[in-house]
Amino acid sequence: MGNRDLRRRSVGFLSLAIVAAAALAAPAAGRPASTEDADARCRRLEARITQLQTRLRMGYTARQGRLWRQQLTALEAERRATCR
Repeated sequence: MGNRDLRRRSVGFLSLAIVAAAALAAPAAGRPASTEDADARCRRLEARITQLQTRLRMGYTARQGRLWRQQLTALEAERRATCR
């Protein structure tokens, strides 16, 4: 009976160690892994911002305008935080 308990504990510890190692090895959640990823993310953000700015120059309902302005504000804040 003692060996089974010891095995369960070692398996539990091993799985905990694997999860901890994976969490430490993973890059930060909010940051891209490389500068190429960061540049690609910035280009996507800028493209989306340009798309929303173009939509806001065209006709839209008040509800669409509110939604698009909120999205634009959020994207611009994200761009300021992540892009150079």
